[in-house]
Parts: sequence; structure tokens; C-alpha cells
Amino acid sequence: MELLRFDRVEELDLPRLMEVYRESNTDNISYFFPEETDPERGRRAVEARFCDYLRTGFFAAPGNRYYVLSDGGRWASAIRLLPVPDRPGAWYAEALETAPDLRRRGYGRKMLELVFAALAREGPFEVTDTVSKQNAASLAFHRSLGFEVFQDPAVSALNGSVNPRSFGLRYRYGGRDNGGAEAFCPERLSARYEVRRLTEADIPSVLTLCEGNPLYYRHCPPPPSPETLRADMAALPPRKTLADKYYLGFFETGELAAVLDLITGFPKPEIAFWGFFMLQAGLQGRGVGTALVSELCAALTEQGFRAVRLGWVRGNPQAEHFWKKNGFLETGVSYDGGGYTVVVAQRELT
Repeated sequence: MELLRFDRVEELDLPRLMEVYRESNTDNISYFFPEETDPERGRRAVEARFCDYLRTGFFAAPGNRYYVLSDGGRWASAIRLLPVPDRPGAWYAEALETAPDLRRRGYGRKMLELVFAALAREGPFEVTDTVSKQNAASLAFHRSLGFEVFQDPAVSALNGSVNPRSFGLRYRYGGRDNGGAEAFCPERLSARYEVRRLTEADIPSVLTLCEGNPLYYRHCPPPPSPETLRADMAALPPRKTLADKYYLGFFETGELAAVLDLITGFPKPEIAFWGFFMLQAGLQGRGVGTALVSELCAALTEQGFRAVRLGWVRGNPQAEHFWKKNGFLETGVSYDGGGYTVVVAQRELT
């Protein structure tokens, strides 16, 4: 599957897009053309109106984007995103739909996961949407992806219009929780290093750091590349969303010293899961990694976590020695990582 992004109407294959919206276009005949009695002619009229809006309205506004999920050349799902004025990183979503014959196959979920991953590579973001209070299936779908109901009734982020029949839903990556306080603050993880989320612009620096650690990839293929790093930035364990993921860089005087992929609340709310941790090769063997792990564990304790869980590849003596030296004990659980076995270990925090 591939996520496609369109910023100009000339880039779109409008007939293929209209196939995604075929059902809703048919349903809209009675709204836009109540006098039309021929379903086929009515649907074509709605499609023409839809395409005209894209040409003269949607793409005429700066910053608007259309995303489409393609599977083997078939356009399966689509969504429009509109930037919210004067709020960098804030988007309003509309026209989320999957082709009727492809529903209940996970296409809508996959598309939104890829859209969120693409937005996350640009930095913190927020996506708002409105859903009918009567549409239980859509509400459950949005909640399963990490959306929260934050408005009742819904208020449009674009023009302030109020819809008492709908909820306003919001998905946040970075930023603040509903109470206005940081739910988790990665900047407080280290006093020595500047800590921030890594974005697409940081991939060259991350790649250089990873390439300096060939032993790791000898045990845990494939070797690093821009593509694998983008995938790592979006990778999630079951039942977690990008709101729980912190792909972090630790910088000293502007130079990337370490990378940590941290998932909050996995597999339990009180556990912080480290999916990946790597130190710059030039800093290894000097106690820097151990000092950073100790600092991280102390900071996570202060932020309410009770344990850190991670995994190493069985047969990698360097990784096993490092983590055991730093207080991580094998849980007795292991799993197939696809060509290698991952040993799950945990350190209790006090």
C-alpha cells in the first residue's frame, strides 16, 4: 500500500477519486438535485459539482492537501486536510471515505496511520474532525485511532460554525493535553542533552549515527536507510497510536548523540517501552550510555512510570551485556522478530 499526496488538482486522477466517493455521491443526489429521477445522471451531476469544487474551491486555497491510499493501483481510501488559519500544525479533516467494496478491510485505518506518520515527520500536529453523534461506528473508529471527543457540540475550526448534531474530535501528536499541561514531557528526560522529537529533516543525521553501529544491524537486519528510518518513525506496537510515540534525538552542541524510540504506556500504563536506543559510536565505551540510561530512568520515574521494557536480539553479546549491566532483567518472554529472536527485558523503577 502507498500513501499519495496531492497539492494541486492537476495531479489528481479525478475519475479514480470519484470511484472512492461513488456511494456518497449517489446519496447526495437528493440533496443537490432533488428533481433528478435518473440515478446515473444524478450521480454524474454530483460528481461534476464535486470536481468543480476541487478546482475552484479546495485547491484554490493555499496549503490544502488531498491524501489517497493506493493498493496495487486501486484507490481505496481518501481524505482532505485543510490547515487551520493562524495555528501552525493544526489541520481540519473532511471527506474521509473508503470505496464501498473495500470497507471493513482496514484501509481507512491504514491511510490515517500513514497520514499521521507523514505529518509527524513535519513536527507536532493536531487534526480535528466532526462526526455525527448518531454514527456509533465512526465514533468508535476514530477513538480506536487515538481521537478524543473534545467538543459538544462540534465547532468548525475553519469558520466557527456550530453543529449541535455532531461531536468535535481531535487527534494530537505532541503539544498539550486537554488540561493544558504536558501529559509527557520528553524535554525533561535529560539535563545534559537537548531532547526533542526527530522529524523528516533529521533523517540524514540519524542515518549517519546508525551507520556507525554496524554490529547492531548484523544481528538485527536490514541495514539502515532513509526508508527504514521513516518506517521506524511510524512503527507502533498493538493498540498504540502516534500520540503515544516519541522518536527522540539527544543533542549536544547541535550534534546528535543518541536516538531513543519511546512508547508511553506499553504494554501497561505504568510502563515506558523502548523500541530502539542507539548511541553515537564515538561516545561508546566511555560510560556515556550507562549515564544516559540512568538519567532517563530517573526522569521517567519522576514522570510517573514504574518500569522500562525493551528487547535485545538473542546472540548479540554486546547488547545483552549492556542492558544487563544497566539493570534490565529477562522477563522470560521472547518473540520472533523475522529472522532473529528478540529477548524481552525489564527494569523496575523506584
